[in-house]
Amino acid sequence: MEDFEKIYVDGVYVIAVNLTRATINEAITFRKMVKEDINSGQTKLVIDLSMCDYVDSTFFGAIIVASRMLIDIGFKLKVVKPAPGGEHIFTYTNYVKVFDKYKTREDAIKSFEEDIQPES
Repeated sequence: MEDFEKIYVDGVYVIAVNLTRATINEAITFRKMVKEDINSGQTKLVIDLSMCDYVDSTFFGAIIVASRMLIDIGFKLKVVKPAPGGEHIFTYTNYVKVFDKYKTREDAIKSFEEDIQPES
């Protein structure tokens, strides 16, 4: 299985992070891939962290870069919450409210078309 899987569902671009530990080792590749995708016009973007038990600050920084790029052009990043052990980074960095976070990939995808509220 690839570390990062790109999936298109109903016009929404999903990047599934297929890692139990998302760390500095993968952050550079991830950041480059996401920047290229946003620059090529992918604006409905979901980052699926549901397989991640751990997300380090460098990888989290790459997600923040993607979020800022989308905000700058009028869009918002949607994130599928990591496994319970991986959620600490959102609280620890005080970025709890910056991203729209969803329990499932399906909810995140539907949120682009329907009024599905993110989780807190």
